[in-house]
Amino acid sequence: MMPRYRSMPAQPASRVPDEAHQPPDEPLWCSRCNTDQHLLVNSIQSHYPPAPNMVDVAYECHACRYSYEHVASVRRVAAVLNRPGVPQGVLQFGGQYLHCGEPMKTKSCELRRIQAPLVLTPGAQLRMYEVLINTRILGCHCGFRMEIPD
Repeated sequence: MMPRYRSMPAQPASRVPDEAHQPPDEPLWCSRCNTDQHLLVNSIQSHYPPAPNMVDVAYECHACRYSYEHVASVRRVAAVLNRPGVPQGVLQFGGQYLHCGEPMKTKSCELRRIQAPLVLTPGAQLRMYEVLINTRILGCHCGFRMEIPD
C-alpha cells in the first residue's frame, strides 16, 4: 500500500484574500437627483493605503450643485469621465490640473493680498487684516487660465 500525502494549501488558512481588504466600491451617484447623469469629476487621487484599481474621487452634480467624495474603482470613475457630450472642466489628477484633456502649465507666479475687515468684540473699532499668498497662474493651450495657491 502506498503512503498517502496530503496536499498543503498554497496560502496559510489565516490569510484573508486581497479582495477582502479592498475598500467599498461605491458608484458615483447623486443621492439628491437620484442619477449619475449630471456628474462632474473634480479630483482623482491615489487611495491610501494603496488598493489595486481604487482611487479617492471628488465630484459634484452640476444639476443640484451637491458635492461628494469617496473611494471608487478606476472603472467607475472612467465611466463618468468618458461619457460623450459631458464637459468635465478642470480635473485635478494627483499634482496635475487638466483642462482640454492636457496638463495645464504654469504661466506665471504672483503675490496676492487678501484683505478683510474684522471686529473682535462688540463696540470695538473696525480693523483691516490682510494675508499675502503666493499663487501660480496655470494656463491651457485653449486659453483657459486659473490661479491656485502655491
